[in-house]
Amino acid sequence: MTKFQLTYLPLLVIPDELLQEIFLQSSAKAVGRCMCLNKFWHRRLRHPETCIQHMRRQKVLDQHVLFHVGYSLLLVGSDLLYIVNAASGEEVHVQQPFGVGIHGWFRIVGVSNGNICFKFSREQDDTRLLVWNPTTQCSREISDLYRDHGRSYFPVYGFGHVPNTDAYTIIHMCKRDIADAYIFFSRYCSRRSTWFHCVDCLPGVEKIDPNSIFNNGHAY
Repeated sequence: MTKFQLTYLPLLVIPDELLQEIFLQSSAKAVGRCMCLNKFWHRRLRHPETCIQHMRRQKVLDQHVLFHVGYSLLLVGSDLLYIVNAASGEEVHVQQPFGVGIHGWFRIVGVSNGNICFKFSREQDDTRLLVWNPTTQCSREISDLYRDHGRSYFPVYGFGHVPNTDAYTIIHMCKRDIADAYIFFSRYCSRRSTWFHCVDCLPGVEKIDPNSIFNNGHAY
């Protein structure tokens, strides 16, 4: 019997500067997934300067940026929210209709029919939802079920308008327990200004994550 000799080749170490350049040219979804590699890249990819560079690179690629993380006013100044024209690359600086302070943050849940839905927090556990129309400067603050329900896992939000109306809907999905096989599903209706519990178990749904899509009143 022929004997084979195992040969071990050392793995190439990719410099951090090269990885940083790769991340800057990658999509926002790919960068978001790479943030969980380790604590070093989690901090580095969330740094305000990295986010600004990534947004500018994606603007050159004619990609429309709908998701942007808010940072402290002490870090990047007062213009934290940008509306970018994907065709021309023109940037419009917009002041968000709320203050988050040094310990706060915000993110965009969705954009539909001229309205923007935010989730924001001024403190660690004080999360809120707000729907804002940048044209009319009108806004409405909405209670966050993630905060009201207390402890929950894997919360996912969706936002969209109801077809042929001026009403909009926010959906909220989560698990009450990390090992629970059931999904808690709720819907907010702007016409009634209240949340409705829809169903505990969605047939055929095995997991929920930020890849969920909300379009014309339907969740996918």
